[in-house]
Amino acid sequence: MPTNSFCIYPWVHIQVKPNGQAKPCCRFNHVQKEYLQTEYGHPLLKPYNVNYMSLSDIHKSKFWDKLRSDMLEGKTIPGCHKCDNDDKLGKFSMRSNANKEWNGLNQAVPIPSNKDIKIKYLELTTGRYCNLKCRTCSSDLSTTWESDDKVIKGLYTDSVSNNPRQEYSHLPKILDLNLPAEDFKETKLVKMTGGEPMIAPTFIPFIDIIIEGGYAKNIILEIYTNTSWVPKDKILNRLKQFKFVKIFLSIDGIGEVNDYIRAPSEWDIVNESAETWIKFSKENKRFSIVFSPTISLYNILNLSDMIKWWDNLQAKYFSKNFVLYATEGEKDAEINSEFIFNVGRFSPTMLQTPPYLSASLLPNKTKIIEKLEKIKFEKTEWALSVDEVKYATRFKYVMDRMINTLQQKPLDNLETFINFSCDLDKLRNQSLPKMLPELWNQMKDKVEYKGRV
Repeated sequence: MPTNSFCIYPWVHIQVKPNGQAKPCCRFNHVQKEYLQTEYGHPLLKPYNVNYMSLSDIHKSKFWDKLRSDMLEGKTIPGCHKCDNDDKLGKFSMRSNANKEWNGLNQAVPIPSNKDIKIKYLELTTGRYCNLKCRTCSSDLSTTWESDDKVIKGLYTDSVSNNPRQEYSHLPKILDLNLPAEDFKETKLVKMTGGEPMIAPTFIPFIDIIIEGGYAKNIILEIYTNTSWVPKDKILNRLKQFKFVKIFLSIDGIGEVNDYIRAPSEWDIVNESAETWIKFSKENKRFSIVFSPTISLYNILNLSDMIKWWDNLQAKYFSKNFVLYATEGEKDAEINSEFIFNVGRFSPTMLQTPPYLSASLLPNKTKIIEKLEKIKFEKTEWALSVDEVKYATRFKYVMDRMINTLQQKPLDNLETFINFSCDLDKLRNQSLPKMLPELWNQMKDKVEYKGRV
């Protein structure tokens, strides 16, 4: 584990938020008081926005220069406190993984190929434009959430940061991605999130900029999609021009569980979309489809069904004999062996905030933990080859991480979860007791279903 604050990202990477704000990475705390504010309390990073500056100018700006020099001098970087905490706890921090993937494992200084300041990894968003209002999201990342957030704002508090819930309808809906093609001259990886990236009106024009500039063939493209629509040729034909494409399917449940959590999506369409992407990856070897659910209290009891659904979908198009594992950012597009297409990629995220939606709030955890332990064994016990064992080890790590999170002491209580759920049920004409009966049975004698609205 690193013993200093060095991270290669300020040399090779920029993340852009939905409002155009640029950051050294997605975890960087850009509103930390010390170091990141002027003497008048104004955020230092605020001017570094793609609406006002080019990516190149941002990357070579005074702030980024100071960040790099402070890291090389071993100074503590307040904005990096999340990775600091992970390193202290012996976890795999984003910082240590970044140095592993982008800096030849060196955890202290840039390797020679990284000493020149070049944007090799760009994480972009198309803005807040989204057709869904997932319960684990907010109007900060979804325009469809705005009307609900206007009703419940201030009624709920993130007990970790102690900030009341806000509504963000005042923020821009769509981020202008009319970037010069030259910005992608050195780029190896572009990661795109939203909102829902591929339905945003700026998505195709942005992709065309890279293609027409002649850089698509050099770039690995990662896109996170809510799978609420079935991909058409106008999207697929463009994506085929990239070096390699990873599509992360954000699907949080099967059947009614999906429809409840990710309103107003419809399971039949979600299922058809996922199958279309899988079938397309079977026919196009430079595509990889990753199942990437967000695990919360809403769907923790549905997790084994979700894995079984993904299992069956993989078997339908590839093989019944495959290893289910968590993807770990392959950067080499020359991975066309048949083996990797016998791998069911699985990269879940355990929800941390808001804490009143965390799976750790589940009252009776024993049975679901037993189910997850059984899945972990069944999906890895037959792995024999070096590659199979490697991928099986990743899957075990992911399953253990989910189990450990599930077993943690909750940071909030069931009453907050039920009040929040009940309020959204009123606004959306849904019902947690009816649509998630297994979950409701665990808590119906412990809390009152009433809400705060």
